Amino acid sequence: MTLRIRLGGLVVDSLGSFKLDSVTCGDSASLVSRLPDSSIDVLVTSPPYWGQRTSNGTGTEDDPRHYLSFLTTLFSSFLPKLKNEGIVWINIGDAYNTPVNWRLDDRQYSTLGADKGGLSDNNSAYTKPRAKRKAFIEKETPWLKYGNLLSLPSRLVIGLTDAGYLHRGEVIWRKRNPMPEGRCRRPHRQHESIFLLAKNEAHGFRVTPPVGSVWEFSNEKIDGPAHFSRFPEELPRRCIEAYGRVGPDTVVFDPFSGSGTTGMAALRLGCRYLGFEIDPHQAAASNERLRHVKEMDAPLFRAARETRATDR
Repeated sequence: MTLRIRLGGLVVDSLGSFKLDSVTCGDSASLVSRLPDSSIDVLVTSPPYWGQRTSNGTGTEDDPRHYLSFLTTLFSSFLPKLKNEGIVWINIGDAYNTPVNWRLDDRQYSTLGADKGGLSDNNSAYTKPRAKRKAFIEKETPWLKYGNLLSLPSRLVIGLTDAGYLHRGEVIWRKRNPMPEGRCRRPHRQHESIFLLAKNEAHGFRVTPPVGSVWEFSNEKIDGPAHFSRFPEELPRRCIEAYGRVGPDTVVFDPFSGSGTTGMAALRLGCRYLGFEIDPHQAAASNERLRHVKEMDAPLFRAARETRATDR
């Protein structure tokens, strides 16, 4: 039996050609044109970070400028899909212009080590295999000099405001259990940024109680296929609640759905959900998790089950 929920007074179980409360497997850049205009209330996502993944796709570009160009174009294509009161939350990390897989030749750039001339040849920084990214160094472009923190999140936000978004604020996610970092001459990162954008100034948002600019919670593990860049469910839950309105008329969307965390948070808050995910294994695992949430503790589906039981 197909379970249908009321959306805007109509009984629907799809958004355009997409089944609601599920993850569609495919490339967001190709799928976006099939989304109806003015259909999304809250977009919550965390696109792949540049230089921190081993698979193909976004984030593996040799040149971070190509990464920024792709994301700017993609998020610009979502702008007409937002309702006038809709909001966008983007969780994205920064990157240093240094290699993940160090090579001995990289010693010429490093001033680490006892003699300030690089680490020893057998140091794990040079020998331990990590991601596939290589350093991108172009001396003619000052912000791409070796060792620079590239400010990719800020550059993306500037690009999106140039494309028509309003930048409405930034939340700092302070991690209670941050990943340890090696010996380095810079602050060890214990936080990430979550940027709030909107279609216009009259967007939806909770004002009582006000939404603070610092959120503190831990990472968490999840059953199923590993997804190493997964954010905790608390993050999308807070983003959705900040909209000021939850329920079956609120459609939550994640174009980089990953392990389906945004969807689980949306369903548990009584909202509808749509996710896009390019990895078929993650998409399948996400749909299984969403099915479990609908069967166990999503309020909309629990109410519908109780109604069916009463009708019998």
